[in-house]
Amino acid sequence: MSAEELKTNNTPSIDPSLFWESSGILSKATSQGALFSLYLAMQQHALAEPIHINSADTLNDNKRGSIDSTLDALNHYPKVKLEATPSDWKNMSVLSELMKTDIATARLFHIMNPQPLAQTNNKLRLPDDVIDNCSYGTQKRVAKAYSSTIDEDNTMLFDVVEQSHAFNDNLTSRRWDESVVA
Repeated sequence: MSAEELKTNNTPSIDPSLFWESSGILSKATSQGALFSLYLAMQQHALAEPIHINSADTLNDNKRGSIDSTLDALNHYPKVKLEATPSDWKNMSVLSELMKTDIATARLFHIMNPQPLAQTNNKLRLPDDVIDNCSYGTQKRVAKAYSSTIDEDNTMLFDVVEQSHAFNDNLTSRRWDESVVA
């Protein structure tokens, strides 16, 4: 057996009677009664189901899913963590000691124990050096020492009215003093 025969034996073939319908041979035979009857009789006993064409998205999803699962099964390396744990800090100190003595062993240790991507897994946290390089007002706003919102307090309205009367009295007395001096 040759390689081509093995290929043809292993792949399922499409029923050849479906070709008559899709190529138009069956419709051309309608003018010839005996040939049309023969084709129709042959088509009646076709064992294959109608051809179903998968969309490209379905094929890509199936292939992608199988490729991803195959790659995950083949990947023996540990996944990189987002947040540092106490064991990661110990691994980093071991790695720094290995870097001083043996680079090859240090590279192997680093591949076997990858360092985490960040100290904390908090997307809203800003590093201290970034905050230190900001303006003083920004530092205070980040530390929540300053606020740009004022809560409304209607009970303080009386105090504002009292202070305005005192201000008016002070202003009118000053004008009186200036007019007397002049």
